[in-house]
Amino acid sequence: MKQQFFIISIFLTVTLFVSANNWYVTGLGNDSNDGKSLAKAFLTLQKAADLVQPGDVVLVGKGVYTNADQSDGSAVLNIHVSGNADAWITWKAIKGEKPVVNPRGWAGIQITGSYNIIDGINVIGNNDSIFLLQAQEDAKKPTPNSYFNSNGICFDGRKMSADKKPHHLIIRNCEVAKCAGGGITGLEIDYLTIEDCKVYDNAWFMRFGGSGITTLNNWAFDDATGYHIIIQRNYVWNNKTMVPWDRIQKLSDGNGILLDVTDQNRQGATNPNADVVAKPTATENSTAAPATPETTPNTVVELPKPKRPEWKGRALITNNLSAYNGGSGIHVFRTKHVDIINNTTYCNGTIVGYQELFPNNSEDIVILNNVIVPRPGGKVTSNNKNKNIRWDYNLYPTAQNIFKGEHDIVDDPKFIDIQFDVTKGNFNLAKGSAGINSGSNDVGQPTDIEGKKRPTSGRDRGAFEQ
Repeated sequence: MKQQFFIISIFLTVTLFVSANNWYVTGLGNDSNDGKSLAKAFLTLQKAADLVQPGDVVLVGKGVYTNADQSDGSAVLNIHVSGNADAWITWKAIKGEKPVVNPRGWAGIQITGSYNIIDGINVIGNNDSIFLLQAQEDAKKPTPNSYFNSNGICFDGRKMSADKKPHHLIIRNCEVAKCAGGGITGLEIDYLTIEDCKVYDNAWFMRFGGSGITTLNNWAFDDATGYHIIIQRNYVWNNKTMVPWDRIQKLSDGNGILLDVTDQNRQGATNPNADVVAKPTATENSTAAPATPETTPNTVVELPKPKRPEWKGRALITNNLSAYNGGSGIHVFRTKHVDIINNTTYCNGTIVGYQELFPNNSEDIVILNNVIVPRPGGKVTSNNKNKNIRWDYNLYPTAQNIFKGEHDIVDDPKFIDIQFDVTKGNFNLAKGSAGINSGSNDVGQPTDIEGKKRPTSGRDRGAFEQ
């Protein structure tokens, strides 16, 4: 019996392996091709999306991929097919090529399937073609125009039934920039990794209070221990909002990195300044059906929703450089169970005045080994309705008495070369910096933002190991 089971298992594994396909998409392709070779590549990403199955790989060549669709749920690439735990679906740039998705509808790439990887596919929006007064006038209209609210990459479970929310999703090596809406956003999802990306100049013109990298209302896939959300080794800068959030009619958010409302039991203000509470638009404890497909994807759902299961997973935010954002560099809001380790933040809060790095109305947050440099006149951190915050081994140049770690250092970190385009600058610590070799080994990370190995003891503070 065991032998028969073993033979059947091998047969199923081999069948799955053989059935997996490579699909090709290039800017010179044609959707009438079969897509199974570079010479017969598809022209559109959506053609491949409608054909992929678990285990498939979509190889994407150079080209600018766009469409004119601005209808509800529109995206240049809508990924609705799921892989599985043993056969992920991979969307990957051909080696040496830099494909660009240019959104004009609600998103560049929108994912409602699970077990999908996006690797090296860039999303560049239309901020250069939009002027601020134009977006502000549009925000006064009752119906939003997707062109002024286009997200870069959106993992969206809001319209999915409670047992079909997206999970196990990875985005890596992507540049997401100049999108009028948010950069990379995860909505009602679980098990999301965002790593080695450049996320900048997003959220400028949207009416929905977006940010560079955001998760909102995490929806538990399971209660397994370990990290469910990982945001690591990203360069995040100049994400900001310049149009008021329509629910409160004030400027809000525009953060570099935000984990938002994983804990539905914590109530209170709906923005980090804690100066306004938006009128509720959904009843989270309802058992009614989820939102209908007609609901605009960038508006808060107006229909009753099923009760969101308690999210007990843990999140890791590590080795990121977050600078010059309109909101915070990094913060968590109404959230539990987060480790914020070895990040560098610099000169954030340029629009709405948020602090550099802070928990807000949150619980069980570990904040270690960070280099935190506020803008002139700005503040390092804040403390509003938090519980069980561990703050230590952080380096900042401005004294503060909100969280005091025994091993904190108040000193100039001595960055080597500060530039607004953080990828052209050098935020390594110069020789003689107090942040060198003085970090904690707790929640130790094996590498830094550049992939450089960190020592087992005497780690540096901040995102860069010297």
